[in-house]
Amino acid sequence: MFKWRRIIVLAVLAVCLAFLVLVGSLYFRQHSMLYHPRPYDASYADPLPHGGAELHFTTIAGKQVAFYLPAESTDRLPKRIWVAFCGNGSLALDWAWLQAQDRQSRDAFLLIDYPGYGKSEGYATIATTRAAADNALDALAAHLGVNEREIESRLDVIGHSLGTAVALDFATRHPVGHIILISVFTTLREEAATIFGGPLSHLLVENYDNRATLRELARRSPLPKIDIFHGTDDNTIPMRMGRELSEDFPALVKFHPVAGGDHVSVIGKAAREIVAAMNE
Repeated sequence: MFKWRRIIVLAVLAVCLAFLVLVGSLYFRQHSMLYHPRPYDASYADPLPHGGAELHFTTIAGKQVAFYLPAESTDRLPKRIWVAFCGNGSLALDWAWLQAQDRQSRDAFLLIDYPGYGKSEGYATIATTRAAADNALDALAAHLGVNEREIESRLDVIGHSLGTAVALDFATRHPVGHIILISVFTTLREEAATIFGGPLSHLLVENYDNRATLRELARRSPLPKIDIFHGTDDNTIPMRMGRELSEDFPALVKFHPVAGGDHVSVIGKAAREIVAAMNE
C-alpha cells in the first residue's frame, strides 16, 4: 500500500513539475514566440527604388533605420504618406511592392522596422516599437525639411498581423485618415488563448488590445476610415477575429473576406483589392 501511495505521489509531483516547466517556458520565452527578428539578407540587396532613402535615428532601443519611398509626383509634399508595419516574421521592405503598383501615384510610403529587425538595433516591445514609429516620423520631417505638423495632416497607415496592432496604436497618437488592417486580431491575449488555452494566455506580459483601440478611435471626429482584409483560411489568426471587430464597430470598419487566403498568402491574393482601397 505504501509503495503505491509513493508511486501516486511521485506521479502527481512529476505532472506538477512538467506543468511548471511548461508555464515557465511560456512565460520566459514569450518574447521569442511573439517576435522573430532577422536582418536583411542578399535578397534585399537593391530594394530601394530611385529616390528612396534610409532614415537613421536613435531611440531607447538603440540605432534605428526606417525607409522612405517618395511619391512619383514632383509636388513639394506627397498627397498622402502611408506608414507601413509588417508582421512579426517580416521586414519593413517587404512592403516596397506597394509603390510599384501605381508609378503615377502621389502617395509616399514610410516603412518602419521594429527594434531588432532589419538594420535596427535593440529589442522589440510595445514601448520600443512605439518609440521607433514616432521617431521615424520625426526623422522623415527632418529629411523632407518640413514641420512634423505638415506631415501629420497627410498620414494613413497599413499593417499586417502584429503590424495591425502597431498601426492602430500609432493611429491613437496621430491624426490618421485611413487605416488598412490585414489579418487583424482582437487582442493579443485572445490570440494567445487560441494557441495555448485561456488560462495560460494570462501569462502574457504585454497585450495589444485592438478592440479597445478601435473603441478609442470610434470617439474621434472625424472618424478615420478603416478597412479589414482577412483570409478565410487563416489558421494563425482566425478570420472570426477580423469579422468580430467589424461587427463591433460597423460605423467605423468595412470587412473584406479574402477567399482562400491564409495568414501569409492573403496579401498576394488581395493585393489588387488592397491597393484599390488605398486609392479610394
